[in-house]
Amino acid sequence: MDKSLIFDKLQKKSENLEIIENLYADDIFANYYHSIVDQDALLEDDIDEYKQFFDKKMAVLEVGSGTGRVFNPLFNEGYNIFGLEPAKEMAEHIAYEGRERIYKLTLQEIEKFPLKDIEVIIIPATSVSLFSHEEFFDFLKKVKETQPNIKKIIFDFLKEEFFEATSGTIQATYVNNEKFYSVNFFDKSKERVIYNLVSSQKIGVSVKYLYSYSVLEKIFESLDLSLNLVRELDNYAMVEGVFHE
Repeated sequence: MDKSLIFDKLQKKSENLEIIENLYADDIFANYYHSIVDQDALLEDDIDEYKQFFDKKMAVLEVGSGTGRVFNPLFNEGYNIFGLEPAKEMAEHIAYEGRERIYKLTLQEIEKFPLKDIEVIIIPATSVSLFSHEEFFDFLKKVKETQPNIKKIIFDFLKEEFFEATSGTIQATYVNNEKFYSVNFFDKSKERVIYNLVSSQKIGVSVKYLYSYSVLEKIFESLDLSLNLVRELDNYAMVEGVFHE
């Protein structure tokens, strides 16, 4: 395990903890996310915003369905939604009736997705940050090549200012009477943000990549796609990428 992926002030503590290199593929951390999923004020109304871009007849693909925060209500309301979620620990929280619509694939494996009639893609919860710019470019390129009916992709991201303001600040959260610690910090290159989540038994790691509207605009323009701003706050933005009107 690369020790640079552990925050300096947690290095000593980590010597007595199990290190989970992909925190999303762990039962304890999956339960943590499922428990706090509705506590982020930035995401309070995002489902209603996504619904502006599709109706119940359109085939929608959610990338990174996680524990079902977005997938479950849309599925229960009768939307024609499918999902990608590679971590079975997270997917166990998906509505049982909808699990056959969840594919154990990553964004990088989109060419393996068997359905070819997707019209709208959504990537909620700022999850685009889990993928490098190169990976996201390749994903968009493959979608363009393999999904002839694709119209739009809607997703959100945290601005670099958010990470600058919170970098190195350890926060504590109680979930089911257990205390968790979390912290974001920049790696040495300043091009990635490392996230640590700590329980009494484990320390989990997630690597994030920085995005901005200008970076995304260049990616979309290089693929002859357009990009529109849907919502913007000081530290957050939601955007719409257009394949076909």
